[in-house]
Amino acid sequence: MIAMTIKNDKLFIGTILCIILCIALALAGCTSTTPAKVTTTATPTAGVATSAPAPIVTTSTSAPAVTLKPSNQSTQKTLVAFTAASLSGASDTLGSTFSNTSGKTVKFNLDGTQVLKTQVEQGAPADVFISASNTYTNALKGEGYLVNSTVKNLTSNYIIVIIPAGNPGNIHSLADLGTPGKRIAMGTPDVPVGVNTRQVIAKLANSTFNSTWNQTLYNNVKTLETTEPGVVTKVSLGEVDAGFVYESSYKAAKNGTLSAVNIPVKDNSLQIYTIGIINSTADMATAQQFEDFMLSSAGQKILSDFGFRPYGS
Repeated sequence: MIAMTIKNDKLFIGTILCIILCIALALAGCTSTTPAKVTTTATPTAGVATSAPAPIVTTSTSAPAVTLKPSNQSTQKTLVAFTAASLSGASDTLGSTFSNTSGKTVKFNLDGTQVLKTQVEQGAPADVFISASNTYTNALKGEGYLVNSTVKNLTSNYIIVIIPAGNPGNIHSLADLGTPGKRIAMGTPDVPVGVNTRQVIAKLANSTFNSTWNQTLYNNVKTLETTEPGVVTKVSLGEVDAGFVYESSYKAAKNGTLSAVNIPVKDNSLQIYTIGIINSTADMATAQQFEDFMLSSAGQKILSDFGFRPYGS
């Protein structure tokens, strides 16, 4: 009887355990251990690369269409022209005329051509190069700084001797420049006006004067200027008795401020100015427009009004 009770108790316990196990299995079937799949659109964080799927692009039929400008369309408002300082007098008129006809502004960086060349080589931003010397133009062409096909002869100039009002040095001829005690100004040996001045002096010494005149003239040089307008200023202020400058500076001077002694054409040195577009220009179209203006009858008329000669005349 006791044995039967124990057996029945074991059966009862087994039955209870079985029921509990079934309930547990049934509950497990209602809950998945694998998380549901979620689709997200990743928002990339600045500076962090992601492999998120391509973002959804939302379009609007009411948005205006975007018209791209042609690549050769002018976008630059101000053109920068690196220009030989001897064009200082003409620059304002050239600039305003170009602006009126094109709607663009040109800014002239005026200095000695040798200085401008160095600035270009050092990466200064510029669009056009106007040189008073083929030496520097050819150097930049060879170094790849210019669009070589755009380099053109622009204008020309002769050397002349200017004298301040009142002629304090009592200079009436080229011979007087070789008289001891005179005060003379000229350009440095590397500025174009200085190069041409030395060529002229050498020709005069050989054709008309002599080595004594030549040596005394150089002894009379009291100042060397890095720009042609610098020589004009020294003479205009009466700081020297005479100076070698370009013919255009004398012709552009206010009446009564300067007098001049001419140099014969056979002994003179014609300075050729050139213009070309710089390779790094940000606006090729406007640069070409400006060069075309400078070479046009309108540009040449302005240069002529300020004493420059047409190329080759």
